[in-house]
Amino acid sequence: MKKMRKFAWIFMAAMTVAGFSACSNSEDEDLPGTGGDGGEGGNPSTPSVVVKDTIYQFNNIEADYTPISELCPGWTHEIISPSDDDRTWQSKIFTNKTDNSVDKYIQATAHDSTDKNAGLAYDWWMISPALNVKDAAKKIFSFYSEGSYWQASTKLEVYVLNEPKSTASSKEKLDVKIATSADGNFKWVASGDISLEGKGDIVYIGFHYVAEGGKSKSTTYCIDDFAFGRNQVEHFVEAGEEPDPTPEVDWTKAKTVAEALEIANGETFAVKGYVVGCIKNGPSKTGYKSFDEAKQAGDIEWAGAAEFTGYSQVFIADNAEETDGSKCLLVKLNDTDAAKSLRDAAKLEGHPERIGMTVYVNGLKKANYMVFPVSVRSMLSKLRNK
Repeated sequence: MKKMRKFAWIFMAAMTVAGFSACSNSEDEDLPGTGGDGGEGGNPSTPSVVVKDTIYQFNNIEADYTPISELCPGWTHEIISPSDDDRTWQSKIFTNKTDNSVDKYIQATAHDSTDKNAGLAYDWWMISPALNVKDAAKKIFSFYSEGSYWQASTKLEVYVLNEPKSTASSKEKLDVKIATSADGNFKWVASGDISLEGKGDIVYIGFHYVAEGGKSKSTTYCIDDFAFGRNQVEHFVEAGEEPDPTPEVDWTKAKTVAEALEIANGETFAVKGYVVGCIKNGPSKTGYKSFDEAKQAGDIEWAGAAEFTGYSQVFIADNAEETDGSKCLLVKLNDTDAAKSLRDAAKLEGHPERIGMTVYVNGLKKANYMVFPVSVRSMLSKLRNK
């Protein structure tokens, strides 16, 4: 990770799922009595990789444009058309320039900035390893999808197959939740748990992408966190590193929110916490001194709120799911020029995905539950929840 210096705020994704160095966190297994070649050109009746409990988060990606078949054993891709174009379902790395987090996933796009592929019809498949539905403890699968540059001519479909190829003798299109233009650009959408009961003992999941070539004529679709045999997990994003000590602040000594609440007013210190809410825009009164005071007036916008309108402050806590106002600290974003410069990166107005993010702030405690930042700078990262 790149190291960022001379800053007072850092935003990172709050993760509950551990990252893994390879494609999945399970042991791939041979199908008893088979072996054989399950890759491209292999015998589909003898898959080399069969799984019954796994999640593929594609954390082994090291560069863009690596075909899925080269990244993860058992995954295959099939190019129906055009035959003379080697692009397909490929790796992608996105580094968020706000908190330095890194997102790795599989992407399909027919976009070409040079427009050299204009008029070509793209038809690709990405197919999972063999899924052992018969022996799986939970006969379900799930994934996350996102899209951007929406075009009506592009489509993404999901199928359950009995063979790892587009011409499988048994092929069923599934009605599953996939990202749409209504979700916006680059917003990860959870499919939810999808049942495979009655679909067969050994099946494959096929992602089918169809698009028009050329410049800005296709939707870009991305797939991540493919899980089988377990409930859907949270989308994984590799968080940025904690800041190094600087001449201004030793960030490794940042206080917890609980510790900060015990510090006397007038003290300057660094504190770390999770964003848990804000005071809505146009509250009943101004100058709230505590979370509870604002909550009792009905002016708190909390996790799960229909929308967020607050833009001048956020509440932080040691627990990303904190609901006890006495354990929250109010951080104001509008009392210094430095704080105002970071408002767009910190405010919850229009950004519900920022609930649960980690924030560091160095500032002066002026009143109960209030911290006034004295120097601020955002750090770029890979949170795109997204």
